[in-house]
Amino acid sequence: MMFPPLFHFIFLVALFSCLIFSLCFQTHGKRWGVSLLFALLFVGILFHQACWQLSGFGSLGFQKFQRRYDVRPQTCERTISSRGRLLDRHGSVLSQALPGKRWGHEASLGEAGLQTIGYVSGEYGLSGLLRVFDARLCGIPPTDFSRRLLKRAVPEDIRLTLDSNLQRKAFNALNGRSGAVVALDPTTGEILVLVSSPSTTETMLKEALRDHQRTPLLNRAIHGRYPPGSVFKIFTAALALENHKAGVYVCPRNGWAPAPSTKPIRDTHPCPINRPNLALRQAFAESSNIWFAKAAIACSWPVFQSVANRCWLNRALPLAVCGERAFTSVAGVIPDLSPYPRRVAYLGFGQGDLLLTPLHVAMLTASIANNGIMVSPHLEQNIQTEKHQFWSPTVAKRVRDLMCASVSEGTSKGIALPGLSIGGKTGTAETTGRDHAWFTCFAPVDHPKIVITVLIEHGGFGAVAALPIARELLREWRKTTSPSTLSPQI
Repeated sequence: MMFPPLFHFIFLVALFSCLIFSLCFQTHGKRWGVSLLFALLFVGILFHQACWQLSGFGSLGFQKFQRRYDVRPQTCERTISSRGRLLDRHGSVLSQALPGKRWGHEASLGEAGLQTIGYVSGEYGLSGLLRVFDARLCGIPPTDFSRRLLKRAVPEDIRLTLDSNLQRKAFNALNGRSGAVVALDPTTGEILVLVSSPSTTETMLKEALRDHQRTPLLNRAIHGRYPPGSVFKIFTAALALENHKAGVYVCPRNGWAPAPSTKPIRDTHPCPINRPNLALRQAFAESSNIWFAKAAIACSWPVFQSVANRCWLNRALPLAVCGERAFTSVAGVIPDLSPYPRRVAYLGFGQGDLLLTPLHVAMLTASIANNGIMVSPHLEQNIQTEKHQFWSPTVAKRVRDLMCASVSEGTSKGIALPGLSIGGKTGTAETTGRDHAWFTCFAPVDHPKIVITVLIEHGGFGAVAALPIARELLREWRKTTSPSTLSPQI
């Protein structure tokens, strides 16, 4: 049962009046009655307050009362009509407060951004970037305790690195299929696209929480872990080059088993005869599983694990931080194979127990595109970033050349666009049921400004399911990119 605020005041005045009356007229022999009255009044106050708070979240009257009087940053039932806005990289509004709407919030991206931008709900609270930046959006510095309690600062608008146009384009291209798209600038670490599908809207949160089959609230781009398949050959190629193991390997057409007790490894498109002289360039273009399995074994398991750790593949990645709150990915899974070192052969071509998020694959691609340097990925503009040397410039350039060969003469031919140089790699990862489809690429080749990674759950071949989405996104990106960026003057 709900009561208006005026009734609260009258109720409390009546309770305390009875208490004062009983104290004034108590007798020596009836002190136990006063104690009982104390207890009853205390229980009555608690019961009334519980009714007001616990059942109040479904009442617009309670919400209005809280918005007017409760200014604590930890609650979403505050005066949010003066909240700051989330803006995309071009200044377009992604989220803003609307006093006329319930909870005063509207997100312009809708389904295309719910898992990243987040939602504001009286029943389920805050999520996503709205939760991380909540204190700043409300004008309450997260590190200033006195201002939390005494007064508010001016609400802050926060400009993100996302491109709302590309975000919508990527979400629409997924067309309801389960998957994810990540796009970022490899030279700055700015994330342009972070899309997960399927998604939902704020009005359908209760139904989405019950949908355990489609899991529309799961942000697959940063919280979904998948076997990377052949896109991981980018890592193994760089590993082999760095350790001088990128030689010639025999790739039998009937397959090859790294140990007697292990499953044979076969190429997806085997040559009709044995190839005793298959080198790295041809192996990468044809996406030979056997070549990369043998290269991984040649490098040894300890070296593989050490370089994987160096490249952050087993690390959770924070994309936005405000005070104690962070918008963070899950860590990739690099299994401990010390008891079975030859099983590293399966990890060499992205199978076995290796699991990565689409963000980790995009980061790996970005490090190759950016001369071996990985700039920490982030979602807020104008923040300080860290740079880490994953690979030497020489190794990075040779892998870039391999990815260009994959586009010109290999499995990534379908990504080619007139007037734009692109390096890419397809991936088809075996899993329970139909294979996962992957594609990752960067452009332009000489001065990369964008990396795109696409995953389609159970999509089949990467060249068929994932590559067309990356191509569509590249075409859209090129429309809004200056010619000097695509072809800078030297």
